Amino acid sequence: MNKYKNVVFKQKYSIDLLESFLKEFPEERRGRKKFREKEIQNVKHLLYEKIFQKGIKINADCVGLIKEKVEKKNIIISVSFFKKNG
Repeated sequence: MNKYKNVVFKQKYSIDLLESFLKEFPEERRGRKKFREKEIQNVKHLLYEKIFQKGIKINADCVGLIKEKVEKKNIIISVSFFKKNG
């Protein structure tokens, strides 16, 4: 089995635009919480879409080890793809 080991997918995220909007219109904050966590979740969904597209492109048979790392402004997902020989 061939291995594509530790293919890294990286993307920045920011909630600065949202925070500036809420400073200008604080009444819009009512009932809305956890903006950072929701933005991280949205970016992860986009990265996983890229991961699946890469797997289709290289005709991978299996996605192996997946490691997620959330830093201050970056999300890094490391993935191993496996492909049958022959």
